[in-house]
Amino acid sequence: MAKTVFDKILDTTTGPKSYNWYQKEVKKMTTPGARSLINQGKATLKPKYGVMNLFAYDPKHKKTLPYYDKFPLIMPLQAAKGGFYGLNFHYLPMAQRVKFLRQLSKYASDKNFDRNTRYNLTGGIENSRYFRLCIKHYLWNHVRSSFLNIPPDEMAIAVFLPVARFKGGSFGNR
Repeated sequence: MAKTVFDKILDTTTGPKSYNWYQKEVKKMTTPGARSLINQGKATLKPKYGVMNLFAYDPKHKKTLPYYDKFPLIMPLQAAKGGFYGLNFHYLPMAQRVKFLRQLSKYASDKNFDRNTRYNLTGGIENSRYFRLCIKHYLWNHVRSSFLNIPPDEMAIAVFLPVARFKGGSFGNR
């Protein structure tokens, strides 16, 4: 199987690196687009809880939204009416993505980051500015791809990948 962008970056490291190092490594590479990443990785029909997920999305109310992300990079939180709640890291600037990822791990029910991992949303994290900017309700009938599951050891890389595709508003057609 061909190496993913995550494998290529992880192959160049021998241990924990700074977030600046990861960001520089991602910038050095020709990063595939979001759809290409979804197609080449381990994807599932439903989001995998406890880890990040990347998927294609077409919002129900896109005509009235000031802007929206066509390829959310989310940490799914819980089921919701007609879909699920997730934290979309693309709504934060790069530096804040890393800070929020660190902050979020403190509220995890365990350090396995698997389908049993849940996040304590009553322990103060729900009052975080980052949380309020990122929390979104995604509807199943507006999901347009499978979900690329991004394991814990690749989440620090994922937040730096330039795969966000915002439409409308001040984000424009990035």
